[in-house]
Amino acid sequence: MGVVGSTSSPITPLTRYPIAMRFLFLFLLLPSAVLAQYTANPLEGMRWMTFSGGANTADYRSWQAGVSYASRSEVILTQLRAMYSQELIEAPDDTCFSTKNKLAEIGILWGDGWGGRNWYVSGSVGMGLNVRSYCDFEIQNDSEFRTVTAVTIGVPAQVEAGVWVSPTIGINMLLLGNWNFRQPYAGAHLGCVWRMKPGKGRS
Repeated sequence: MGVVGSTSSPITPLTRYPIAMRFLFLFLLLPSAVLAQYTANPLEGMRWMTFSGGANTADYRSWQAGVSYASRSEVILTQLRAMYSQELIEAPDDTCFSTKNKLAEIGILWGDGWGGRNWYVSGSVGMGLNVRSYCDFEIQNDSEFRTVTAVTIGVPAQVEAGVWVSPTIGINMLLLGNWNFRQPYAGAHLGCVWRMKPGKGRS
């Protein structure tokens, strides 16, 4: 008796995203795919690391710091990022002041970018793991608080633009966010970039 093969579609990073993230992912890749028909991407072969800090909308207003590593292959930009946020300004209706809410995250992102001799831009979206520590009411006594730690999957996104002030050092601005079920946010950073390896756009 023959065995009926599975008809389920393979699971890829793209199929796990919400519909809006899929369109964003395709939007980031399409321009470079079209340009690639005529010229090589100047970022091809480039590797860089960004150290940045800023603020986001997590827990009303939080400060955030992080590091990201990016590498552009022949066809796609891959980024690894780690971020840490901590509550800075409490919400007007906040009732817990004994502890600061915190969010730590790691993620892998895919996208693309473009650049010249002294500048670059890139955008990416991916998937990651978030660990959130926050203040909540005690289960048995709603007049007391407790610290809760929860883990969730997130969809990080990042857009950055930078200029090079030397062959290996640059400054950039990042617009970033993380969609998740615990504490989604959007934010902005200023960063310092270390170019570990130049791309084709620089001799």
